[in-house]
Amino acid sequence: MESVNVLIQHDAVLIGVLFFLPGVAFWLTRKYKWARYISAPGFCYLFGILLSNLHIAPPEHKSYDLISTYAVYMALAMVLFSVNIKSWLKLAKNAIIGMLTASILVAIVVIISGIIFALKVDPEHGWKLAGMIVGTYTGGSMNLVAVGNALETPSELFVATNATDIIFGSIFLPIQLALIPLFERMKVNKLSHEEVLGLGQSKEEIEKVKKEGYWHKKSWNFYDFTYIVSLAGLVMAASYSLSHAFNFGMWQGSVNLLLLTTFSLIAASTRPVSNLVGKEEIGMYLLHVFFVAAGATAYIPNLLKSSPYIIIWIIIAIYVTAFIYYFVSMKIFKIDYQTVLVTAQAAVGGPSSAMALPIAAQWPALAVTGIVCGLIGYAIGNYLGVGVAYLVFKIIS
Repeated sequence: MESVNVLIQHDAVLIGVLFFLPGVAFWLTRKYKWARYISAPGFCYLFGILLSNLHIAPPEHKSYDLISTYAVYMALAMVLFSVNIKSWLKLAKNAIIGMLTASILVAIVVIISGIIFALKVDPEHGWKLAGMIVGTYTGGSMNLVAVGNALETPSELFVATNATDIIFGSIFLPIQLALIPLFERMKVNKLSHEEVLGLGQSKEEIEKVKKEGYWHKKSWNFYDFTYIVSLAGLVMAASYSLSHAFNFGMWQGSVNLLLLTTFSLIAASTRPVSNLVGKEEIGMYLLHVFFVAAGATAYIPNLLKSSPYIIIWIIIAIYVTAFIYYFVSMKIFKIDYQTVLVTAQAAVGGPSSAMALPIAAQWPALAVTGIVCGLIGYAIGNYLGVGVAYLVFKIIS
């Protein structure tokens, strides 16, 4: 990528801005009713996009990678400390059905659109993009890279597809959050307050959330803060060490995430950890720092270098598939809309953003749903991606 002259030249200033902007996002959504329709994650993505595209901050920087890795892992651990696994198991069946449905639908949509666009993108290699697109919108970016490498996709097509995915994939979460008020008014199945908060919550806590909102003031102290951060650091270190003790190849990141999830849920099942106050609040803040960093990587000039057919193909793969999935899962399978949104996010954005959606929407009981469905997507994304690519190749040959 060509160098870009930007206003922020120092790492300390950039990191300071990244940590400052989530506070602005939360202030806006708390103060103004209209801002709640955009949501705090939506503002964070928007701030990040403006930072890079107005040449205030660079579109690529090592700080973004550090935040995307370590801040997200710490945040995941903290949020999972508050999960009631027994409550989640009661919601798991619909989530797995939903995730598999989303994967099948994206494969069908990409096959049909691939027949139309593959030859227009590139007569020789365009079919390979079908596999990359299915891989990333079943699992995540890891699958896009793996399938692209397996099919020996030319670098210019790989870069164009990845850039388009970053931009249109990153705005899917705030769009889904904006749709929540619409689904609340529609005649579709919904989980109750008790179910989305976790059946382990006390009646007093549930009533307080109904009155004052999920992020109401809580009584917590310095010791809770130190224990939460220390334990999250330990979990991150242990999962990373164990996942790198053996050679898992391309699955190393997935093994790391699986171990981190497991250790966090084990800790959450103990009384001392479940009694800690502020777990979700700290984790949620770190996730919003990540949203700003992720938004900054959505550099529009990179998108303009892509073929318009790649852009149309990816928009169809994400958004047309999503609306078909909403209809099929809510109207035919009668799955509650909260689980539908979380599983759709897992398919498009992977485990991290799939966990962020229920936390941002104040549905903590569905946080594990997002991670588990994202991991299922990782597991099947390569198989489905490669299979779809060769099927499109056979059809258009």
